[in-house]
Amino acid sequence: MLLPGERKSVEPMAARLRPERVQAARQSLHHLVAKAAWSDEAVLAAVRVQLPPAMTCRQPIVAWIVHDTGIPRKGRHSVGVARQYCGPSGKWENGQVAVATW
Repeated sequence: MLLPGERKSVEPMAARLRPERVQAARQSLHHLVAKAAWSDEAVLAAVRVQLPPAMTCRQPIVAWIVHDTGIPRKGRHSVGVARQYCGPSGKWENGQVAVATW
């Protein structure tokens, strides 16, 4: 997810990582995301180490802006999809909530 590129779904990431073997890379990434046992604590620990230097490389942090927004979704196949309030549409519907920090 930290790699360059705009689309962060499995297929585009596989194409960037292994352009010569996209299907094999897609299957491996899908297994990693959907089936493999991994520790969210270990991932968060790595993020805590890598993020502050990346965020302060141009200038020191003066303030944090934390913003959440709803993303309308059809179906239930994306992670975190549930019936919840979706700000952009102004109503309760299936969607995801994203939280961003600036």
